[in-house]
Amino acid sequence: MLNFKNWKATVAVCLTLGMNVGAVTPFVAPMLNPEPVMAQSRSFRDVPNNYWAEDFIEALVDRGVIAGFPDGTFRPEAPVTRAQFSSMLGAFNKAKIRSAINFVDVAPGYWASSAIDYAYETGFLAGYPGNVFRPEQNIPREQVLVSLANGLNYEAEQPVGEVLDYYNDDFNISNYARTPIAAATEEKMVVNYPNVKSLNPGRNATRAEVAAFLYQALVSQGNAPTINSAYIASPTPVATQYNIPAGTRLPVAYEQDKILLMPDETVPVTLDLKTNITTQDGKLLIPSDSRVSGQLQPDR
Repeated sequence: MLNFKNWKATVAVCLTLGMNVGAVTPFVAPMLNPEPVMAQSRSFRDVPNNYWAEDFIEALVDRGVIAGFPDGTFRPEAPVTRAQFSSMLGAFNKAKIRSAINFVDVAPGYWASSAIDYAYETGFLAGYPGNVFRPEQNIPREQVLVSLANGLNYEAEQPVGEVLDYYNDDFNISNYARTPIAAATEEKMVVNYPNVKSLNPGRNATRAEVAAFLYQALVSQGNAPTINSAYIASPTPVATQYNIPAGTRLPVAYEQDKILLMPDETVPVTLDLKTNITTQDGKLLIPSDSRVSGQLQPDR
């Protein structure tokens, strides 16, 4: 085992796990109940600095595309109804592909009536038999991803089963959702917290999760800067370079032969990270089980 007390690792971190980057673009739609009140600040008292979806939420608030509640909260763990989700889909400014229908449970004066029409006309959402929409029904995670993948006309390029093998609960994905979710995965639209490989397809989507999904869908359109998150699903390993401050301790495992160096010598080394590396405010920077490539040099 290598004794890090006697050596200094100057590390240019390059992950070979599924870490990749996303981006944002403006969209006009409140992630709220009817008649939301725009928060005066993007800082919500229930979204701490180390909250996993803070960057997604802040980026959208900065562009005036989502709002908080009058009490200064965002309620990131609250569920999202089909009506609320419909109101967010104007972000994509997509052309209509079919005519609206009269849903029997969506009155003309309903607050999201126009948004529901748009969601249906553009192919993002459909109704249930009998011209029923169920606007107040909470929307599951897999339905959000199916809606986005279908609405944006994404198709899986790789075999569906191989793509979905990335998830440790792919057997829970509904049959109708498998192909669209495979496409969404390839487009880096899937964000899973706390375990990037656990999709939880049937669980109701939270406001934070829908923000992340929408954000990544907008990223897939190529319209905004990227956000780095360790929770973006990526079956294909993506090498990502980070600058780690000098003196940062990396708990690693090294089980090969001992390394001996001359005073002015450096040696490249690849190490397995054994725990999460976080920033001082608790944000995840590098997940455990990542592979870290760098070099060793004597600590003078």
